[in-house]
Amino acid sequence: MRLGLALDLGSAAPVADQVAGALPLLRAAEESGVDTVWVGESYHRAPQPFHLPAALIVLAHLSAHTTLRLGTGVLLLRAYDPVRLGYETALVDQLSGGRLSVGLGLGPAELGERFGGGTTMTAALRALRSAWDGGAVPGPVSTPRLLVGGGTAASARRAAELADGYYAATNYSDRLLAHQAAAYRDHGATGDVVANRLCLIHEDGATARALAARYLSPVLDYYSGRGLWKSTPDDPAPGVSALVGTPADVATALHRYADAGVTAVNLRVAPHGTPCDVARRTIELAASWK
Repeated sequence: MRLGLALDLGSAAPVADQVAGALPLLRAAEESGVDTVWVGESYHRAPQPFHLPAALIVLAHLSAHTTLRLGTGVLLLRAYDPVRLGYETALVDQLSGGRLSVGLGLGPAELGERFGGGTTMTAALRALRSAWDGGAVPGPVSTPRLLVGGGTAASARRAAELADGYYAATNYSDRLLAHQAAAYRDHGATGDVVANRLCLIHEDGATARALAARYLSPVLDYYSGRGLWKSTPDDPAPGVSALVGTPADVATALHRYADAGVTAVNLRVAPHGTPCDVARRTIELAASWK
């Protein structure tokens, strides 16, 4: 199983400063064997600690600062015209020398009202394939990997039939992640199953938990306060899913994910306010999980 780095970039602080602060984490990821940096996307009406709009612009900027592969985790389709998105993703793939993976989710219905994006996931996936197969000029250097997000049976089926993998969000419980991974495999798919997870690791377990309470709690509370922890219909009270503890603790959890069919976990190690040395140490310790 591979590890990725999911950046927490938000609208509550100057973006250029946040990106500059993330560059040491990208270098630590490169040195530790992490293979991809992922950027999520939201269109908040008020400043929030995560995410930013227009994730592709951020990735285009980062492409000049890292050798890591680049991923969107995830773009919200209701904010886009899918044909234009085909051109934009092809261009970012050009700028990065063929390093782009594209994770997609529909996003909330109100985005369609704000931006006029009324496409279905199926239509958007077909439009992207068409653009990358010659409709967009310039086209991509190499066809980007497509991953579909979502917590429904239809999401797992579309990921299996029309994409290259499935993408699970931070707020999907471990139970839902395992359920969706199994559903994806049940459709005969052999591609990636990728999941975001908040992560804080320290050699001492008590210290790890204390640091997590300080630096991960704002994100965890954001999800909890809005009732956004998602699980399967037969499990209406999901637990909070985060990787916190010693290297051995986190390795045990990662092995459990691998056994459930997960092929990559993207670590959110630096929510707003997390010191760089804490986040960098988590990356270094995570890399020894095997």
